[in-house]
Amino acid sequence: MHRVFAPARELILVCLGVLGGAAAFGLVVNSTVFSDANGFARAAHVLLSSHWQHTYSDSWLQAGPFEQLICLAVHSSAVASNVVGAAVLLAVTRVVLGRDWRALLFVGVGAILLGVISDVYEFGHPSELFIALAWILAARAARRDAALPAAVLLGLSAGFETWGLLGAPLLFLIPSLRRTIASGFLALGVAVAIYAPFALGGDFHMFDVHWSNASGLDAGLFGRDTAFTWQMRIAESLIVVAFGAILAVALRRRTSASIWIVPAAASILRLALDPVRYPYYWDTSLTLILIGTAPWLTRPYAITARVRRWFAFVGPPGSPAPVD
Repeated sequence: MHRVFAPARELILVCLGVLGGAAAFGLVVNSTVFSDANGFARAAHVLLSSHWQHTYSDSWLQAGPFEQLICLAVHSSAVASNVVGAAVLLAVTRVVLGRDWRALLFVGVGAILLGVISDVYEFGHPSELFIALAWILAARAARRDAALPAAVLLGLSAGFETWGLLGAPLLFLIPSLRRTIASGFLALGVAVAIYAPFALGGDFHMFDVHWSNASGLDAGLFGRDTAFTWQMRIAESLIVVAFGAILAVALRRRTSASIWIVPAAASILRLALDPVRYPYYWDTSLTLILIGTAPWLTRPYAITARVRRWFAFVGPPGSPAPVD
C-alpha cells in the first residue's frame, strides 16, 4: 500500500511536537494518588543492592525487574515519565509504520489524549505501554518468519510483568508450526531466565498473592470478593492463549494487520477474564489499536479500499494491509 514518505524535517517536527505535548501534559496531569511507582522504585533499590535476592520477599510485588527500573528512573517526575513513554512509543511506531508522519502524529497525539502516556506516571505501571510495544515488534517479526527475535521480544516482555507471556499467540503468525513451538519454548526460557535468579535466591513470593474477584465474569462465576488464585490465573492464561492462537492462524495469511489485531484481541480477552479491572489495564490494547489503525484513519481513502476487500473477500493470501 502507498506510504507517505516525509522529509526528515517533518518527522522531526512531529516527534518534537509530541514530546513537547507529553511534557506539557505532565505539568497538568500528575496525580500519584493511585500510583504504585514509589513502591516499585523502592523494590528497584533492593534489586540493585547486595540484597537483590530479597526483591520479591513481599508477594504484593508483581512488577518485573524492567518495570521496577523504569519506575526508579522516572517516578519523581511526571514530565520525565511522559517524555520517556512518548519517546519509546514514537520510536516503535516509526519502526512499524515507516516514515508516515501523519500516522506517527496520530499515534502520539492519540496516546496523550487517551491517557496512555500519563498513566505511566499516574498509575506507576509502564508495563501496559511497554508490553504492547514489545508485542507488536514481536508480531511483526513473527509474520516475517523471524522466529528468533519474535521469541526473544516476547520473552523479554515478561520482564515488565509476567503477563507479557500472554502475547504467545503472536508466535502463531510464524508460518511453520514447528518453528512456532520452538519459539514458544525459547520465549518461555527467556522469561524464566529473568526470574530464576530471584527464585533460586530463596526469598521469592511473587506467586503467593491472591486477588479478589471484584467485578466482571469471575465475580459472577465464583462470587464477589472470593479469592482468585494463581492457579486460576493459569487457567485464564490458557483460554487467552488458545483464543489468540486460533485467531492468529485464521488471519496470518489473510492480512498483515494481524500483527496488531491478534495481540490486541488477546489483551481485551484478558481484561474480560480478569478478576479486577483498573483503567490503565486498557492501555495495552489502546496502544496496539492506535498503531494498527493509524494508517487507515490518517488516509481515509484507504478505509474504503480495505472495507471492499474484507466484504468481497478479494485478494490472495497475504494481501497488503496498513501495517506491515
